[in-house]
Amino acid sequence: MNLKQFVLKNQKIIELVKDRVGGKNDVDMYYGTLDYATARFNTILIKLSQDKIKEAEHTTEVLDCFNAIQDFYNNVQRYRFWPKIIRPLIKLNLYGIGTRRIPKIKKLLQKLDN
Repeated sequence: MNLKQFVLKNQKIIELVKDRVGGKNDVDMYYGTLDYATARFNTILIKLSQDKIKEAEHTTEVLDCFNAIQDFYNNVQRYRFWPKIIRPLIKLNLYGIGTRRIPKIKKLLQKLDN
């Protein structure tokens, strides 16, 4: 997968965050996480597009970050639209992704800055 495909697949997440209507604090928190994660991920893609050697070195990490964002997005959509009885399980899944996988995006960005 090349960098352009990552950007195109993240476009629906960016549009969702941009067009959202606030009001629910728990869902707003998840949208904020998606906003920060996609912004950092797009910054990573910009930096990697300038250096093909770094792009080749960090291909697996970029794919892991992309999958983390997509999984978080899918679970936020489930949290919003699935029945309320299932929400605690989805919330637990979101917590796991948000504490274990999303911070890898920030670490990769810091690694590329240095």
